Amino acid sequence: MTENDQHDFGVSDVEYNVITTLATLLQSEDVLERYTEDAEQAGEQEIAELFHALRKHHKEIAMGLRAALRHNLTT
Repeated sequence: MTENDQHDFGVSDVEYNVITTLATLLQSEDVLERYTEDAEQAGEQEIAELFHALRKHHKEIAMGLRAALRHNLTT
């Protein structure tokens, strides 16, 4: 498929990619929160901070993807 092709649901490849990436980031949020808590409970503060930083980075990326998707859907 080219970039302008559409899936059976009427979205372009790019829109589909953004949507599935957002879903993956949202699913990983719960997992990373649990991993952060596990590391904190184990006294592994450095690892907990790394998981926390990863969650923060994922949130920033998700916000950017949402904005791009919103723009794409309104044009």
